[in-house]
Amino acid sequence: MGLLDDITLGRYLPGQSLVHRLDPRLKLCGLPVLIVAVFAAHDGLQLTWLFLLALAAMALTRIEWRFWWRGLWLLRWLFLFTLLLHLFLSPGRTIAGIAWLSHDGLMRGLLVCGQLACAVIFSSLLTLTTSPQELVGALSTLLAPLERLGVSVGEGALLLLLVLHFIPILREEAALVLDQEKRDGSMPEPKGIVARGRAVGRLLEPLLMRLVDRADALARRLAAGEESVPEAAVLEPFRRCGVVNLVVLSAGVLWLVIAFGILP
Repeated sequence: MGLLDDITLGRYLPGQSLVHRLDPRLKLCGLPVLIVAVFAAHDGLQLTWLFLLALAAMALTRIEWRFWWRGLWLLRWLFLFTLLLHLFLSPGRTIAGIAWLSHDGLMRGLLVCGQLACAVIFSSLLTLTTSPQELVGALSTLLAPLERLGVSVGEGALLLLLVLHFIPILREEAALVLDQEKRDGSMPEPKGIVARGRAVGRLLEPLLMRLVDRADALARRLAAGEESVPEAAVLEPFRRCGVVNLVVLSAGVLWLVIAFGILP
């Protein structure tokens, strides 16, 4: 795997699955609720219910499972550090009578790692199945009432859309710089976390210079009228959100009620 192939969070993959077709406002509002529910889970049973929900949503996206695995594998050192931190520093029962190994810390560390993994999956579900235009359109629609208070939601949405527009450009330029370094023979395929860190560090300077050039060229084209800013998606009113969205919303609420309301 290349350096860029491992990064899944923040990418958008077009598709026609059920999750792709959901109202972006529903996904944007549902993500904070799911994240709060994940970190509010105080035992493995509740977290298992949330993982099953995440797995069901992953299956509905029709995105390859190994793609999700690469996104989690990229964070393996964070998971390991979190687990070891709880194992060595949490008070409670010990493991095999060893004072510096906490059984309670191990259980808590596994729970926290599961919460982090579940939160990453839910976050990836939003970005992988929702285009930047839809995200900005949903956000501007939800914040539209602030216009009455004098807040310029439209200008903020335009700025956010430009920022999101540069995310694929950043990936594209990084790939070009990386390919150029490999062709020159100055950067062999990095192996290990230290080598990957050094490789990223060597890429920063040429990458920033290329991004500045792209941004300057874009600004010149916009000023000359040769290129227009992409518009945010125009969304229908909430009352027309559709039967499918209402069914998904009801199913999600029922799932959370079962996980947190009925189970002990």
